[in-house]
Amino acid sequence: MKIGSISALIISLVLGLGGCGGDQSAVEGKLVDWDGKPVAGVKITASQVQPLKGYAQIETVTKADGTFRLNGLYPSSKYVLKPQSDKWTSKTAAEVDSAPLGETALLTEPIKITEAFLIDGGIPVVDLSTGATRFTVSAEGVIADATTGLEWVIGPDQDTNYSQAEQWVAGSSVAGGGWRLPTREELKGLYQPDTGERNMPPAFKTSGWLLWAESRDASSAWSFNFNSGVEYWYYRDSAEANRVFGVRTRSKP
Repeated sequence: MKIGSISALIISLVLGLGGCGGDQSAVEGKLVDWDGKPVAGVKITASQVQPLKGYAQIETVTKADGTFRLNGLYPSSKYVLKPQSDKWTSKTAAEVDSAPLGETALLTEPIKITEAFLIDGGIPVVDLSTGATRFTVSAEGVIADATTGLEWVIGPDQDTNYSQAEQWVAGSSVAGGGWRLPTREELKGLYQPDTGERNMPPAFKTSGWLLWAESRDASSAWSFNFNSGVEYWYYRDSAEANRVFGVRTRSKP
């Protein structure tokens, strides 16, 4: 082969590689939440398992339908894909192999975020796109639960027997009234081990561990222990003293 032809071949190869540039290989996928709904506007970071200069980390942002495309990956290399937000944090990650040179790898399954928490405070997030949390507190002190549709109000932070607890919720006029004692199942729904000071969401502020639960039997009184996650039964006329929360179905706007 003539020298001129060799030179032309080398130049052609160099230009060809340069043309691939930041598009050496690509990965396409989709990001969804715990309900399988697409998550838009979230950054996806691809970190190379064995970093190479210029290919160690690539980023993109999910589209309105939750899909994303990562260009400029090193061909046939392992990467870890992680969703990232300035509002919340998640342990979700997926390890993938990038495609051969010039090709695109398609993820067979969406990347699913099963849970996420606010960066400040560790409060569970219910909307990944907006960073909205499960519990919000109104100016009147009403705690709205976006997951169950219930509203809560905190009772006096003092020892209260069962009869006093019943009287308090019946007489409470906070935000229009209509409060009742929660069921044991509703209290269990607030139990989150290692959360806040009382194994319950930080919005629920009390210095007690035991909360009264609704008891339909005329002789019984039930409570739920947020220290152990266990239910307790008492005689209704006993002197046992716990704390009280009121609950109601969320009012219509």
